[in-house]
Amino acid sequence: MLALFGCLAAPPCRAEGANAASFGLTSCADATSLSDQPAYRSAFFTWTLGFATGINNVLVVRDQQFRDLSGLNADLVVGSLRAFCTQHPSAFLVQGAERFHTGPPLRAWTAPR
Repeated sequence: MLALFGCLAAPPCRAEGANAASFGLTSCADATSLSDQPAYRSAFFTWTLGFATGINNVLVVRDQQFRDLSGLNADLVVGSLRAFCTQHPSAFLVQGAERFHTGPPLRAWTAPR
């Protein structure tokens, strides 16, 4: 219980003044320039896969389907975000992540036995 309290009481992770837990609210204009920096590239990649995994969890429960995220790498994921953000500089990174998630193939999910 004490460990849980410690996690809840911890301040949010910060990266150069930005709340690292809220990358989705980063403007595309800012994300495009940050995505060349290795730390941000890695963070955007990890955040986007976590976002896509969350959507997949909803799809599995609701529709018994999921987007196949296997085989993805930082070049593909961050490249997709950059392409979206270049075309939509006033959008937010979360909108690029939503667009990215529609790309991988949709697969049927069956419960393990």
